[in-house]
Amino acid sequence: MIIGSEFSKKNQEYLREICRLSKGDTDYKLPVYDINENLGLDRTQLKNILEYLQELGYIDIVTIGGPMLYGHIKVTEKGLKKCKDLNS
Repeated sequence: MIIGSEFSKKNQEYLREICRLSKGDTDYKLPVYDINENLGLDRTQLKNILEYLQELGYIDIVTIGGPMLYGHIKVTEKGLKKCKDLNS
């Protein structure tokens, strides 16, 4: 379990990467493999982060399967708004 401000900073980094790769398109099915290309997380770490971001409503997990457990995600409007707030 990750606790404290480091967790918050890491989640911000992950969400920014998701927003960057999705190019602000909430309909784009972003391959989870592409996300992890730049983040370099192991499968369990990535799974936990994606599930947490989904709980917060920032992403939707849309397909399951593949080498990273989840296949594709979509960023939500709430996720895009959070990215804009983080970059302000």
